[in-house]
Amino acid sequence: MVSKTTVTVLSVIALCLAFADALPRLPHLRRCRCITQAEQLQSSMRISNIKIFFKQGLCSNIEIIVNLQDNKRICLNPDSEVGRKMISFMKKKMNN
Repeated sequence: MVSKTTVTVLSVIALCLAFADALPRLPHLRRCRCITQAEQLQSSMRISNIKIFFKQGLCSNIEIIVNLQDNKRICLNPDSEVGRKMISFMKKKMNN
């Protein structure tokens, strides 16, 4: 006869495995994309595009991601002079 403790432990393990398997199927939670941030861009950088992500989901930071033509990605500090200019430009562009 199987004890109640064994059944409980096996049930908990089964539930943990089921939830661990389901995690990749959950909606994508927005975490911060940028860990380190540059203060400025160099004039020699060949910019492909710029994306600005405002505060959302689990990330309470404004993030500016600059994609370069050589497939590198740079996170720009939104509090830097260049970052503030980009944010104000994008806000003006969105309001038009």
